[in-house]
Amino acid sequence: MGAGGAGVSALARVFLARNDEVSGCDVKESETTRELEDAGVRIQVGHDPEHVLFQDLLVYSGAIKGSPELDAARAMGVKVLSRAEMLAELINQSDSIAVAGTAGKTTVTHMVGHILVTAGYDPTVLVGDGSSARAGQSSWLVAEADESDGTLTLHHPRRAIVTNIELDHPDHFRDVSAVRDLFQWFILNLPEDGLAVICADDELARELKPKARRVTYGFRHDATYRSEPVRPFPIHYGGHELGRINLRQPGRHNIQNATGAAAMALEVGVPFADVAAALESFPGAHRRLELLGSFQGAAVYDDYAHHPTKVRATIDAARELRHRRLIVVFQPHRYSRLAALMHDFSRAFSGADKTLILDVYSAGEENTMGVNASELAHQIPGATYVGDFKTAREMLEGLVGPGDLLLLMGAGDIDRLGDELAHRV
Repeated sequence: MGAGGAGVSALARVFLARNDEVSGCDVKESETTRELEDAGVRIQVGHDPEHVLFQDLLVYSGAIKGSPELDAARAMGVKVLSRAEMLAELINQSDSIAVAGTAGKTTVTHMVGHILVTAGYDPTVLVGDGSSARAGQSSWLVAEADESDGTLTLHHPRRAIVTNIELDHPDHFRDVSAVRDLFQWFILNLPEDGLAVICADDELARELKPKARRVTYGFRHDATYRSEPVRPFPIHYGGHELGRINLRQPGRHNIQNATGAAAMALEVGVPFADVAAALESFPGAHRRLELLGSFQGAAVYDDYAHHPTKVRATIDAARELRHRRLIVVFQPHRYSRLAALMHDFSRAFSGADKTLILDVYSAGEENTMGVNASELAHQIPGATYVGDFKTAREMLEGLVGPGDLLLLMGAGDIDRLGDELAHRV
């Protein structure tokens, strides 16, 4: 249930690859549900208790708090697991690597998985971008572990990466110290013979204390695996340069991500040459500075960024690409996030030449704070509040020209606008 979501769809792809009979439902059709249907998943739109007839297992999205299917499945004795509980079962039963952190975990998970696939480990890879999951035949599993609702405590991997720690889900956490406490619990529960790979550049992550063996990565001089923000970038270990990596993806944050993925791969025994070759061929994650096409002579990119740190990093990365002007369209995600991080958001767009702000994508959340996207637009110098997609399109038609880079960002449905613009002649 919730088959169109990134997490549930990834599980569906893995079960399908393992030759299970898989069906799914969601409240509306989407690109993800259509892709699942094309792959062989039987998809139905809407909720109906009959969906669970003759099923052995029902996996549901954490966003679903109650439904006729859940009630029917429990009444019939069908095994019922949330997405997080199902993921935990897979992680806990495998030779697992879990990737956690407020930012970067999707890309790092995909990078680690790509390295292990390229090196012949044949892992199962569960990436939260809705399109990059795979089912392998070995005992290896690489999974993105989500902290948003506290279910990180369910996961007991042998090895883990922590990319950074920030407040991103104020609907669940009272403050950043509560987020830090969750990650400390997670890292402390790695087995003593396990491995914790921690980003040295993040102050809160750097303070994590595991019982497992601890290595660090990043740009800091004292990181176990140290890189430099140059292209191609070197990785140093034990005072020696292991070699250089020519990464396609722009952005300082992606060099940092690749260093974390490389550190984990090297620690599990992948030779540096194989790590470098894999990262050089890394295709990038879906909706992470993804090129969609062109609009009025401008390149159109789509990104999932929905937190100030991610917004700033994505804009900085986009500025490394060839462009005349960088025009950003941003769709805030959740009223609670916008209210809690308004000041940080207002400073995150300084690298853009022009910023357009859409209405908040609520994700089913009530606007109890009375916050509006227009407030954000007023706090960003030179920004314009456009509200809906129609108004955004009309403004872009008179604004965008050849050589510009049009960057659409947000965790809601802004990718629909990007798809429409990019497919125009």
